[in-house]
Amino acid sequence: MEKVLFLSAPLVERIWGGSYFKDNLHLTDNDSIGEMWSVSGLKECSSIILNGKYKGMTLYDLFNEHKDLFNTKDTQFPILIKLIATKDDLSVQVHPDDKYARSVENKLGKTEGWLILDSNESSIVVGHNAKNKDELANYIKNNDYEHLLNRRIVKRGEFYPILPGTIHAIGKNIVLLEVQQSSDVTYRFYDYNRKDKNGNIRELHLNKALDVTNYDEYDNNILNVFESSSNLVWDNKYFNVIYEDINDSYVLKKDSNYLIVTVIEGTIRVNDRTINFGESFILTSYCNEIEIKGKGKIVITKSK
Repeated sequence: MEKVLFLSAPLVERIWGGSYFKDNLHLTDNDSIGEMWSVSGLKECSSIILNGKYKGMTLYDLFNEHKDLFNTKDTQFPILIKLIATKDDLSVQVHPDDKYARSVENKLGKTEGWLILDSNESSIVVGHNAKNKDELANYIKNNDYEHLLNRRIVKRGEFYPILPGTIHAIGKNIVLLEVQQSSDVTYRFYDYNRKDKNGNIRELHLNKALDVTNYDEYDNNILNVFESSSNLVWDNKYFNVIYEDINDSYVLKKDSNYLIVTVIEGTIRVNDRTINFGESFILTSYCNEIEIKGKGKIVITKSK
């Protein structure tokens, strides 16, 4: 059976996207790409298997038809990994938890984390200053987002957990890796009165956003992955995120479950195949260990 699955990475246009994937990575001629989906099992935008007997299959179909490769009871591929590059600010958003998303949308909620790869002294939104739902509604009524939203300058290597209920937004001129539950449920809270390509103000989802927003203060103790003495970046109830620095050769060992490996700097080689920045591969349940060669940095994601 297949031990390693190499994957295509679909490129996705966004209103806030730019020329990063064209000018820096030379992957497209499109000047409006905002995301590269390094690993996706979503039916509407799935990764494609590039090697072996399953070459040409979508990850969505492979996961549904060959659960033995993943050794999991999950009913859908649970992880979505994106390389995001912004030219403009993203809309301010909030995600529901599983309970709310299942009852209202019949989908998974969304827990996600951001690893900053390039920031140019840019900022993100994480959290807000309202103490309760009435205060939050009053900020919105007065259009006082300047005082409502918490902004902070980000630095390369910082990792930001974004839990359901956290108001958040990625700022312009940022490149980051996003690791998240495989869900597209997002409630747009504020969008700077921005218009889409057809001249229409983009839809907001204020009632749902108010339903799911929490009022906890965002944790200021932010880990810098590249400066930490620990390789464990984040441990939540859905997945673990682990960082490794590769110098020449590294043997990755695992148990009977599957692992996702994503390159966040440099170039590595696995089974004589080159894996570039932003690309990912999956070690299936049939692979106990593998040698990674080259020089670079990787993120390992393990679903629970």
